Amino acid sequence: MIDVQARPVVITAAILCLVALAGCGQPAGSLSMDPVNDTELADKASTNVSMDEEYPGDLDRGQIMRQSFKNNSTTVTATEPPYSANETVYRANSRFYTLSYTAVNTTTGREVTYRLNWTGNETDQNDQSVVNHHDLPLIDQRALLPPVSALSDASSDEDETPPETIKYQQTYSSAELNRSVIASGQYDAVRYDGTLIQLDIVSSESQPLTVYRYRPVPVANGVGPYSACLRDTYAFELNGLDSDTRAVVTEATDETYRAENTSDAAFRSVLDRFHDHTAVSATDQAGSWLVQYDGQLYWASLRYHAFDEYDQMATTNQPAVTCSG
Repeated sequence: MIDVQARPVVITAAILCLVALAGCGQPAGSLSMDPVNDTELADKASTNVSMDEEYPGDLDRGQIMRQSFKNNSTTVTATEPPYSANETVYRANSRFYTLSYTAVNTTTGREVTYRLNWTGNETDQNDQSVVNHHDLPLIDQRALLPPVSALSDASSDEDETPPETIKYQQTYSSAELNRSVIASGQYDAVRYDGTLIQLDIVSSESQPLTVYRYRPVPVANGVGPYSACLRDTYAFELNGLDSDTRAVVTEATDETYRAENTSDAAFRSVLDRFHDHTAVSATDQAGSWLVQYDGQLYWASLRYHAFDEYDQMATTNQPAVTCSG
Protein backbone atom coordinates (compact mmCIF):
# COMPACT_ATOMS: atom_id res chain seq x y z
CA MET A 1 0.00 0.00 0.00
CA ILE A 2 1.36 3.41 -0.98
CA ASP A 3 0.59 6.61 0.92
CA VAL A 4 1.71 9.63 -1.08
CA GLN A 5 1.89 13.10 0.51
CA ALA A 6 1.46 15.53 -2.39
CA ARG A 7 -0.36 18.75 -3.20
CA PRO A 8 -4.15 18.22 -2.83
CA VAL A 9 -4.94 20.47 -5.79
CA VAL A 10 -3.21 18.08 -8.18
CA ILE A 11 -5.16 15.08 -6.89
CA THR A 12 -8.44 17.00 -6.90
CA ALA A 13 -8.00 18.12 -10.49
CA ALA A 14 -7.32 14.56 -11.62
CA ILE A 15 -10.38 13.23 -9.81
CA LEU A 16 -12.62 15.95 -11.23
CA CYS A 17 -11.41 15.12 -14.72
CA LEU A 18 -12.22 11.44 -14.23
CA VAL A 19 -15.67 12.17 -12.86
CA ALA A 20 -16.59 14.68 -15.55
CA LEU A 21 -15.12 12.96 -18.58
CA ALA A 22 -17.18 14.96 -21.03
CA GLY A 23 -15.64 18.11 -19.64
CA CYS A 24 -12.10 16.81 -20.24
CA GLY A 25 -12.44 16.44 -24.00
CA GLN A 26 -14.03 12.96 -23.93
CA PRO A 27 -17.11 12.05 -25.97
CA ALA A 28 -20.31 10.99 -24.21
CA GLY A 29 -20.00 7.53 -25.77
CA SER A 30 -18.30 5.66 -28.57
CA LEU A 31 -18.42 2.49 -30.64
CA SER A 32 -15.63 0.72 -32.50
CA MET A 33 -16.01 -2.61 -34.31
CA ASP A 34 -13.01 -4.72 -35.29
CA PRO A 35 -13.43 -7.69 -37.69
CA VAL A 36 -12.17 -10.92 -36.10
CA ASN A 37 -11.40 -14.47 -37.15
CA ASP A 38 -11.13 -17.36 -34.69
CA THR A 39 -7.56 -16.56 -33.66
CA GLU A 40 -8.20 -12.84 -33.21
CA LEU A 41 -11.39 -13.55 -31.26
CA ALA A 42 -9.61 -15.91 -28.88
CA ASP A 43 -6.85 -13.34 -28.37
CA LYS A 44 -9.28 -10.56 -27.52
CA ALA A 45 -11.15 -12.71 -25.01
CA SER A 46 -8.05 -13.97 -23.16
CA THR A 47 -4.76 -12.84 -21.63
CA ASN A 48 -1.59 -14.43 -22.97
CA VAL A 49 0.87 -15.81 -20.43
CA SER A 50 4.50 -15.95 -21.53
CA MET A 51 6.40 -18.73 -19.82
CA ASP A 52 9.64 -16.71 -20.00
CA GLU A 53 8.37 -13.24 -19.16
CA GLU A 54 9.34 -11.45 -15.99
CA TYR A 55 6.85 -9.26 -14.12
CA PRO A 56 9.13 -6.85 -12.23
CA GLY A 57 6.32 -4.52 -11.20
CA ASP A 58 3.66 -7.13 -10.47
CA LEU A 59 5.33 -9.92 -8.54
CA ASP A 60 2.31 -11.76 -7.17
CA ARG A 61 0.28 -11.98 -10.34
CA GLY A 62 3.30 -12.77 -12.52
CA GLN A 63 4.52 -15.59 -10.32
CA ILE A 64 1.06 -17.04 -9.84
CA MET A 65 0.28 -17.23 -13.56
CA ARG A 66 3.66 -18.40 -14.78
CA GLN A 67 4.39 -20.96 -12.06
CA SER A 68 0.84 -22.30 -12.01
CA PHE A 69 0.90 -23.06 -15.70
CA LYS A 70 4.45 -24.43 -15.64
CA ASN A 71 4.09 -26.66 -12.57
CA ASN A 72 0.32 -27.22 -12.51
CA SER A 73 0.14 -25.36 -9.17
CA THR A 74 1.92 -22.82 -7.03
CA THR A 75 1.59 -21.50 -3.49
CA VAL A 76 1.54 -17.88 -2.39
CA THR A 77 1.79 -16.62 1.19
CA ALA A 78 -0.17 -13.42 1.83
CA THR A 79 -2.64 -11.71 4.13
CA GLU A 80 -5.41 -12.29 1.57
CA PRO A 81 -5.65 -13.89 -1.90
CA PRO A 82 -3.39 -11.68 -4.06
CA TYR A 83 -5.36 -12.49 -7.18
CA SER A 84 -9.07 -13.19 -7.60
CA ALA A 85 -9.85 -16.39 -9.47
CA ASN A 86 -12.35 -17.44 -12.14
CA GLU A 87 -12.74 -14.12 -13.94
CA THR A 88 -9.96 -13.96 -16.51
CA VAL A 89 -9.23 -16.54 -19.20
CA TYR A 90 -5.49 -17.07 -19.72
CA ARG A 91 -3.85 -18.49 -22.82
CA ALA A 92 -0.75 -20.62 -22.27
CA ASN A 93 0.80 -22.86 -24.94
CA SER A 94 -2.33 -22.59 -27.17
CA ARG A 95 -4.63 -23.77 -24.38
CA PHE A 96 -7.01 -21.71 -22.28
CA TYR A 97 -7.35 -21.71 -18.49
CA THR A 98 -8.62 -19.84 -15.48
CA LEU A 99 -7.03 -19.91 -12.03
CA SER A 100 -8.57 -21.28 -8.85
CA TYR A 101 -7.20 -21.12 -5.34
CA THR A 102 -7.70 -22.69 -1.92
CA ALA A 103 -6.28 -21.83 1.52
CA VAL A 104 -4.00 -24.70 2.57
CA ASN A 105 -2.10 -23.41 5.62
CA THR A 106 -1.38 -20.50 7.95
CA THR A 107 1.94 -19.01 9.02
CA THR A 108 3.48 -15.81 10.37
CA GLY A 109 5.39 -13.12 8.49
CA ARG A 110 6.18 -9.44 8.89
CA GLU A 111 4.60 -6.25 7.65
CA VAL A 112 7.26 -3.58 7.06
CA THR A 113 6.36 0.07 6.49
CA TYR A 114 8.95 2.13 4.60
CA ARG A 115 9.22 5.89 4.30
CA LEU A 116 10.91 7.15 1.14
CA ASN A 117 12.00 10.77 0.72
CA TRP A 118 13.03 12.34 -2.56
CA THR A 119 16.21 14.24 -1.72
CA GLY A 120 17.02 15.82 -5.09
CA ASN A 121 20.65 14.73 -4.71
CA GLU A 122 22.47 12.76 -7.36
CA THR A 123 25.59 12.03 -5.32
CA ASP A 124 26.06 9.88 -2.25
CA GLN A 125 26.03 11.42 1.20
CA ASN A 126 29.09 10.61 3.31
CA ASP A 127 27.15 9.22 6.25
CA GLN A 128 24.72 7.09 4.24
CA SER A 129 24.82 3.50 3.04
CA VAL A 130 23.56 3.69 -0.56
CA VAL A 131 22.59 0.97 -3.04
CA ASN A 132 21.60 1.17 -6.70
CA HIS A 133 18.07 -0.08 -7.30
CA HIS A 134 19.24 -2.53 -9.98
CA ASP A 135 21.80 -4.03 -7.57
CA LEU A 136 19.18 -5.02 -5.01
CA PRO A 137 17.84 -8.60 -4.80
CA LEU A 138 14.88 -9.09 -7.12
CA ILE A 139 12.40 -9.17 -4.24
CA ASP A 140 13.58 -5.71 -3.13
CA GLN A 141 13.65 -4.31 -6.67
CA ARG A 142 10.02 -5.31 -7.07
CA ALA A 143 8.98 -4.04 -3.65
CA LEU A 144 10.53 -0.60 -4.17
CA LEU A 145 9.69 -0.12 -7.84
CA PRO A 146 6.25 1.52 -7.32
CA PRO A 147 7.38 4.19 -4.81
CA VAL A 148 10.78 4.99 -6.33
CA SER A 149 9.36 5.27 -9.84
CA ALA A 150 6.57 7.52 -8.52
CA LEU A 151 9.12 9.80 -6.86
CA SER A 152 11.32 9.80 -9.96
CA ASP A 153 8.41 10.60 -12.30
CA ALA A 154 7.25 13.46 -10.09
CA SER A 155 10.73 14.93 -9.84
CA SER A 156 11.15 14.97 -13.62
CA ASP A 157 7.96 17.01 -14.15
CA GLU A 158 8.91 20.68 -13.99
CA ASP A 159 5.26 21.73 -13.63
CA GLU A 160 4.64 19.67 -10.50
CA THR A 161 6.07 19.80 -6.98
CA PRO A 162 7.50 16.34 -6.16
CA PRO A 163 5.83 14.45 -3.28
CA GLU A 164 7.70 15.07 -0.07
CA THR A 165 7.22 11.55 1.26
CA ILE A 166 5.85 8.20 0.20
CA LYS A 167 4.98 5.57 2.78
CA TYR A 168 4.91 2.05 1.43
CA GLN A 169 3.90 -1.20 3.14
CA GLN A 170 5.27 -4.59 2.15
CA THR A 171 4.29 -7.93 3.70
CA TYR A 172 6.92 -10.67 3.77
CA SER A 173 6.81 -14.37 4.45
CA SER A 174 9.73 -15.85 6.37
CA ALA A 175 11.37 -17.03 3.14
CA GLU A 176 10.99 -13.59 1.56
CA LEU A 177 12.51 -11.89 4.60
CA ASN A 178 15.59 -14.07 4.19
CA ARG A 179 16.01 -12.80 0.60
CA SER A 180 15.47 -9.11 1.40
CA VAL A 181 18.23 -6.69 2.38
CA ILE A 182 16.04 -3.61 2.82
CA ALA A 183 13.66 -5.18 5.38
CA SER A 184 16.55 -5.33 7.88
CA GLY A 185 17.46 -1.67 7.37
CA GLN A 186 20.79 -2.45 5.71
CA TYR A 187 20.66 0.64 3.44
CA ASP A 188 19.86 4.29 4.16
CA ALA A 189 19.18 5.31 0.56
CA VAL A 190 18.45 3.94 -2.91
CA ARG A 191 19.65 5.47 -6.15
CA TYR A 192 17.03 5.18 -8.90
CA ASP A 193 17.28 6.82 -12.32
CA GLY A 194 20.11 9.06 -11.13
CA THR A 195 18.18 10.31 -8.09
CA LEU A 196 19.05 9.55 -4.49
CA ILE A 197 16.00 8.51 -2.44
CA GLN A 198 16.23 8.24 1.35
CA LEU A 199 14.85 4.97 2.74
CA ASP A 200 13.72 4.53 6.35
CA ILE A 201 11.84 1.75 8.14
CA VAL A 202 8.89 3.21 10.03
CA SER A 203 7.68 -0.04 11.56
CA SER A 204 8.17 -3.81 11.35
CA GLU A 205 5.43 -5.91 12.90
CA SER A 206 4.48 -9.58 13.07
CA GLN A 207 1.70 -10.41 10.60
CA PRO A 208 -0.49 -13.57 10.37
CA LEU A 209 -0.45 -14.97 6.83
CA THR A 210 -2.34 -17.58 4.83
CA VAL A 211 -0.81 -19.98 2.33
CA TYR A 212 -2.91 -20.14 -0.86
CA ARG A 213 -2.54 -22.82 -3.53
CA TYR A 214 -3.35 -21.70 -7.09
CA ARG A 215 -4.15 -24.19 -9.84
CA PRO A 216 -4.94 -23.76 -13.54
CA VAL A 217 -8.47 -24.85 -14.55
CA PRO A 218 -8.89 -25.87 -18.22
CA VAL A 219 -11.38 -23.80 -20.22
CA ALA A 220 -10.72 -24.95 -23.80
CA ASN A 221 -8.21 -27.17 -25.54
CA GLY A 222 -7.40 -24.77 -28.34
CA VAL A 223 -8.37 -21.71 -30.37
CA GLY A 224 -11.11 -23.51 -32.31
CA PRO A 225 -13.16 -24.79 -29.35
CA TYR A 226 -12.76 -21.55 -27.40
CA SER A 227 -13.79 -19.34 -30.32
CA ALA A 228 -16.74 -21.61 -31.12
CA CYS A 229 -17.98 -21.29 -27.53
CA LEU A 230 -17.66 -17.50 -27.68
CA ARG A 231 -19.59 -17.29 -30.94
CA ASP A 232 -22.34 -19.65 -29.77
CA THR A 233 -22.75 -17.85 -26.45
CA TYR A 234 -22.37 -14.17 -27.32
CA ALA A 235 -22.67 -13.41 -31.05
CA PHE A 236 -25.84 -11.72 -32.29
CA GLU A 237 -26.99 -10.38 -35.68
CA LEU A 238 -27.11 -6.61 -36.09
CA ASN A 239 -29.70 -6.04 -38.80
CA GLY A 240 -32.84 -4.06 -39.62
CA LEU A 241 -31.08 -0.72 -39.06
CA ASP A 242 -32.49 2.58 -40.25
CA SER A 243 -30.24 4.92 -42.25
CA ASP A 244 -29.08 6.99 -39.25
CA THR A 245 -28.22 3.95 -37.13
CA ARG A 246 -26.51 2.24 -40.07
CA ALA A 247 -24.35 5.35 -40.47
CA VAL A 248 -23.19 4.97 -36.86
CA VAL A 249 -22.29 1.31 -37.39
CA THR A 250 -20.59 1.99 -40.72
CA GLU A 251 -18.36 4.63 -39.13
CA ALA A 252 -17.63 2.26 -36.22
CA THR A 253 -16.42 -0.46 -38.61
CA ASP A 254 -14.16 2.04 -40.37
CA GLU A 255 -12.69 3.71 -37.29
CA THR A 256 -14.63 4.81 -34.21
CA TYR A 257 -18.00 6.51 -33.91
CA ARG A 258 -18.10 9.12 -31.16
CA ALA A 259 -21.29 10.51 -29.66
CA GLU A 260 -20.56 14.08 -28.59
CA ASN A 261 -23.53 14.27 -26.21
CA THR A 262 -26.47 12.25 -24.89
CA SER A 263 -28.84 13.83 -27.42
CA ASP A 264 -27.36 11.63 -30.18
CA ALA A 265 -30.51 9.65 -31.09
CA ALA A 266 -28.75 7.36 -33.58
CA PHE A 267 -26.12 6.31 -31.05
CA ARG A 268 -28.82 5.81 -28.43
CA SER A 269 -30.59 3.49 -30.88
CA VAL A 270 -27.40 1.44 -31.17
CA LEU A 271 -27.19 1.30 -27.37
CA ASP A 272 -30.74 -0.06 -27.28
CA ARG A 273 -29.79 -2.85 -29.67
CA PHE A 274 -26.71 -3.84 -27.67
CA HIS A 275 -28.61 -3.57 -24.40
CA ASP A 276 -30.88 -6.40 -25.56
CA HIS A 277 -27.95 -8.83 -25.92
CA THR A 278 -25.36 -10.35 -23.62
CA ALA A 279 -21.95 -8.74 -23.41
CA VAL A 280 -18.76 -10.78 -23.33
CA SER A 281 -17.80 -8.42 -20.50
CA ALA A 282 -19.32 -5.17 -19.26
CA THR A 283 -18.97 -2.54 -16.58
CA ASP A 284 -21.09 0.49 -15.75
CA GLN A 285 -19.14 2.51 -18.34
CA ALA A 286 -18.08 0.18 -21.15
CA GLY A 287 -18.34 -3.32 -22.55
CA SER A 288 -17.41 -5.73 -25.32
CA TRP A 289 -19.84 -7.60 -27.57
CA LEU A 290 -19.69 -10.05 -30.47
CA VAL A 291 -21.66 -8.78 -33.45
CA GLN A 292 -22.48 -10.35 -36.80
CA TYR A 293 -22.94 -7.54 -39.33
CA ASP A 294 -23.20 -7.83 -43.13
CA GLY A 295 -21.73 -11.33 -43.03
CA GLN A 296 -18.71 -10.42 -40.89
CA LEU A 297 -18.06 -11.15 -37.21
CA TYR A 298 -16.92 -8.09 -35.20
CA TRP A 299 -15.54 -7.50 -31.74
CA ALA A 300 -17.48 -4.40 -30.70
CA SER A 301 -16.10 -2.08 -28.01
CA LEU A 302 -18.82 0.18 -26.67
CA ARG A 303 -18.48 3.08 -24.21
CA TYR A 304 -21.59 4.66 -22.68
CA HIS A 305 -20.33 6.37 -19.51
CA ALA A 306 -22.49 9.49 -19.97
CA PHE A 307 -25.65 7.49 -20.74
CA ASP A 308 -26.67 6.71 -17.16
CA GLU A 309 -29.66 4.54 -18.06
CA TYR A 310 -27.35 1.98 -19.72
CA ASP A 311 -25.01 1.46 -16.78
CA GLN A 312 -26.45 -2.02 -16.20
CA MET A 313 -25.79 -3.56 -19.59
CA ALA A 314 -26.89 -7.19 -19.93
CA THR A 315 -24.13 -9.60 -19.02
CA THR A 316 -24.07 -13.22 -17.97
CA ASN A 317 -21.32 -15.47 -16.75
CA GLN A 318 -18.05 -14.39 -18.29
CA PRO A 319 -16.15 -16.69 -20.67
CA ALA A 320 -14.12 -18.07 -17.76
CA VAL A 321 -17.31 -19.74 -16.51
CA THR A 322 -19.42 -20.04 -19.65
CA CYS A 323 -16.85 -21.82 -21.81
CA SER A 324 -15.51 -24.13 -19.09
CA GLY A 325 -18.35 -26.62 -19.26
